[in-house]
Amino acid sequence: MSTKGKRAASRRVGIPAAGRPGIRLERAHRRSLSETVLEQFLAQLRNGSIRPGDRLPGEHELMHMLGVGRSSVREALRGLITLGLVETRPGRRAVIVARSPNPLTHLGSGADVADALQKWAVLDLLEVRESLEGQAAALAAERATPLDLVTIERHGLEIERRVDAGLTYFRENTALHTAIARASHNTILAESVQQLVSQVRVYRERLMQEIRGMPAGDVDEHRAVLEAIRARDPEQARAAMVAHIRRFAELVRTFDQQPRRSRRRRAARPERRD
Repeated sequence: MSTKGKRAASRRVGIPAAGRPGIRLERAHRRSLSETVLEQFLAQLRNGSIRPGDRLPGEHELMHMLGVGRSSVREALRGLITLGLVETRPGRRAVIVARSPNPLTHLGSGADVADALQKWAVLDLLEVRESLEGQAAALAAERATPLDLVTIERHGLEIERRVDAGLTYFRENTALHTAIARASHNTILAESVQQLVSQVRVYRERLMQEIRGMPAGDVDEHRAVLEAIRARDPEQARAAMVAHIRRFAELVRTFDQQPRRSRRRRAARPERRD
């Protein structure tokens, strides 16, 4: 085997399975880890290398196979769990599970499959967020302290600053939504919102960069939520938050239907990051 071939082989690690090929994962490069891992697992599911009921390698094995740290492996597993492809059981390694109906039989391959399943998962998640964050905004309008209002406004202004500067603002967006939920003074609600908002990073950042008007729309909608909370109007705060989340859901739903040229116009001049 050539030196190049040996290097390629060393980057592929297999786990034998009786009667069929073992799981083979490649080190992640360039694309986000969650996307890379998802696509590789979908390929393994399609070709029968892994099946429902199979256990995944342990954390340390996955770190070695993917060439990443523990936190990255855990983030990837959370993504797979969110998509319903994997579940964890106390005292046991993560297990591949089946969904009914199985979306894999109706989709293509490669990145298209990953994108479609991510879209399906994001839309499900946004339905939950609509209920939880609408309630959080309504409670914040009733219960927010002066300090809560200052905190929410500070995060909103930071988002506006980054939008004006052409920077991405996912972290600041998460902080704003979390601050509104915390202003409800319901600890469980605040923790739930924080966990849910953090799950959509890959999709949100893609849309922020590729859809004209999305950042400006976010700014306007955030202002509407804050104004309703300041006015102590629970129903208006709920309505403003629900409208904000529904707009994002509609952008996710129609994203792949937009003409490629208009979608890529912003990609030619990508937004700067810190």
